[in-house]
Amino acid sequence: MNRFAVLTTEFEHLSYPLGSTNAKDKQHFREQQDEFMLHKVCSQTQAEMLVGSSDWLSEHASVPVGFVSNKENELFIVCQSGKRIDPAQASRQERVSACLAVISRLCKMHSQGFGCGGLSPEAMEFSGESAKLLDPSKIFALNENDSLFYEAAATLRALVGNGFAKVSDLDSLAFAYFSASPVCRHAVLSHIDEKKAREEHYKVLSETAKKFLACF
Repeated sequence: MNRFAVLTTEFEHLSYPLGSTNAKDKQHFREQQDEFMLHKVCSQTQAEMLVGSSDWLSEHASVPVGFVSNKENELFIVCQSGKRIDPAQASRQERVSACLAVISRLCKMHSQGFGCGGLSPEAMEFSGESAKLLDPSKIFALNENDSLFYEAAATLRALVGNGFAKVSDLDSLAFAYFSASPVCRHAVLSHIDEKKAREEHYKVLSETAKKFLACF
């Protein structure tokens, strides 16, 4: 049994399903027509900040509606969860659309000064042509030591590694990131200047993703 649950207005009805089992990371449960997922966080302060920041987090991630503590005193945020895509069941067009949605989300985050360590399609929810992170705690404010280029390359690697894209798609996906905004373009060009690469700009990003595939 969980020790306690703190829920925002209109979500108090989740007290019963949360109280009936011991919380664990990435646990799913359904209440009426809605689906929810739990994500482990480091502290109550972090949980309170995430729930209190739901207004702006909701642009990029699932909405946190509260947090819960299990009997081991671990804390988890409770997020309203959306549709996920199984690449094995999706059509080619659905997979392509999902890839572009993930790239678009990464571009929007980078353009607004947020990072995430790279996006994996398995950690996203999808609605139409939009994709959001399932776990809002993965979002952080970028600083000068963070590499947008490597976040982009890690995302491309994840799209292929999780079966959403083919290696032959990497050039076009890299071009989509490169073309999205001045911030994304600067991330690629800065890396090229550092490495003195002679390939076409977007191909440097694509080739880096292929190297990641070979290593991880």
